[in-house]
Amino acid sequence: MPKHKPKRGAPSVDMTAMTDVAFLLLTFFMLTAKAKPQEAVVVDTPSSISETKLPESGTITILIGPDGKTYLDMTGQHTRKSLIADVNSRYKLGLTEEEQVKFSNAGSFGIPRAQLKKWLDLSPSERNTFPTPGVPIDTADVNKSELADWIHNARIAQFRMKQEGVVKDEYVMVVKADKDTPYPAVQHVINTLVDINVNKFNLITSSESDPNKKAEEGSEK
Repeated sequence: MPKHKPKRGAPSVDMTAMTDVAFLLLTFFMLTAKAKPQEAVVVDTPSSISETKLPESGTITILIGPDGKTYLDMTGQHTRKSLIADVNSRYKLGLTEEEQVKFSNAGSFGIPRAQLKKWLDLSPSERNTFPTPGVPIDTADVNKSELADWIHNARIAQFRMKQEGVVKDEYVMVVKADKDTPYPAVQHVINTLVDINVNKFNLITSSESDPNKKAEEGSEK
C-alpha cells in the first residue's frame, strides 16, 4: 500500500513583532536624539595627510575665523554647567539658573563675558545674527585674557567632573583655524595656550591623500 505524503506548503514568518520593535526603536532615537549646536563661525580648514582621529567628546575647541576672531566651545553638559556657575559667581555676571542651563546646552560662543547674559537671553536663531567680536585675548598680560581664563577654568571643571566620576577623561585641546586666517591670530592663540601651560594641543585639518602612499601603491602594481 503506497505511503501518503502530506502536502507541504512554504513556511511563513510573522513579521509583526519585528516591525513593532523597529518602529519603537526609531521613535526612541527620534525623541532622545539631540541636535549638535551650530558653530558660531564657518571654518574652512587647511588640508593635510594626517590620519589622527580626535575623540568625539571631551574636547575644548578654539575656533579662529578667517577674520581672526576667536570662538570657544567645550563638550560636556555637566562640565559646562559647573564652569558657568563658577564664572558667574566669580565675575558677578548675574546669570539666572535658567541662563546657566542655556549655556550648558549652547554651542560655541565668541563674545566678552560682559555680553554673555544678553547673548543667552536670545533665541538660537537670534544668536546667529548677534554681533560677535570674538573672545578677548590679551597678548600683553595673560591674566587679563578672557580666552585664557575660560580655558583654565574649563579644564578645572572637567577635572572636577572626572574626580566625581561623571566623565572619564580630561579635556583634549583642539585648535580649528580657517585656511585664510591671518597667522598672527593663530600665533596669539598658541601663545595663550603656552602661557597657561597647555603645551599639547591638536590642529584640525581636512584630510587629503598621502602622495608617498600613492607612490608605494603604484610601485607595487
